[in-house]
Amino acid sequence: MSKRVVLPLAGLALVLTTGLAVRAQDSKDPEIKYALDLRARKASETEFSKTTKKYGVEIYIDGHNSNAIYLSEAGALSVIPSKQYKGPAAKAKVKDPSWKHGLRLNVRKAGEKDWDKSRAVGFEVHKDENAGGLVYINESGYVGTVPSGVVVDKAEKDKVKAPKWQHAMELRVRKAGEADFTKDTRKLAVEVFKDENNGNLVYVTQTGYFAVVPGKHLDKEGKGDPEHKQGLELTVRKAGEKDVTKDTKKFGVEVFVDPKTGCQIYIAETGAISVLGPSVAKIATDKADPEFKHAMDLSVRKAGEKDWDKAKKFGVEVYAEKTTGNTIYIAETGDIAVVSGK
Repeated sequence: MSKRVVLPLAGLALVLTTGLAVRAQDSKDPEIKYALDLRARKASETEFSKTTKKYGVEIYIDGHNSNAIYLSEAGALSVIPSKQYKGPAAKAKVKDPSWKHGLRLNVRKAGEKDWDKSRAVGFEVHKDENAGGLVYINESGYVGTVPSGVVVDKAEKDKVKAPKWQHAMELRVRKAGEADFTKDTRKLAVEVFKDENNGNLVYVTQTGYFAVVPGKHLDKEGKGDPEHKQGLELTVRKAGEKDVTKDTKKFGVEVFVDPKTGCQIYIAETGAISVLGPSVAKIATDKADPEFKHAMDLSVRKAGEKDWDKAKKFGVEVYAEKTTGNTIYIAETGDIAVVSGK
């Protein structure tokens, strides 16, 4: 089995700057574009009500590469590549999101074959009317995005189709500091569903984290087990944590290829997952030593809050894979988002 790629601490102790607390040398401040309040029902909720949870989501533009970062008040993130993000004009009025449909997905734990003990997770699908893409959010406040231009949404209020289960897998994911795979290495179950309302694939893990892949990437009838490509260990500072020290949090991340779709999967020890479609994924190898690029402290307001004084801050680190060109975003919560270099 492959050894894990571990980034050294040297060179990561960077000085905190002003603005939005961007922790990088020669940094460019991220730009806050707008915010969305998104409703998310629990799996047990059949209708929206006054008690239905709402999550605040802030949309930032990364000043280094113009990627769009969707960050929820739960510390979950999703990133749209700059070339696929069509945001509003500078002085345009912010539009409210449009709710499209809801989903209920069941997820089994690793080792479970039957569905009787599976966990049900509620999802909502909204359209970001400011950028034109879809935003998926689940009952835990985790988010996934699909850019405009690749969205096909056919859902009608009274004709919402149930999701279709495609396949499942169990992926071994090492914790930070766990150099090799052993019999004690944790396994995380992943279910793959097709959202029949638009054709998108939803990869959801047993911890509730998920990723959405545009609908053109369907099950290709591939065979075999997921192919492990490499393991990473990524350091991420908490908001306000100026320097990297021996106590700074690290997360283990594994990279696999799904033989059924050709998609490339990045999965963290938290169960957080990011998936690149086969048309954009470059296959990672053990030589893909990620390079630290920059870091940010990003604030997120709760749903309904206008002011920033009570906003929560999350540390986000950004890495680049040299051999693939992929960019990895990781939050202090252990959530990840990967943007293709293609």
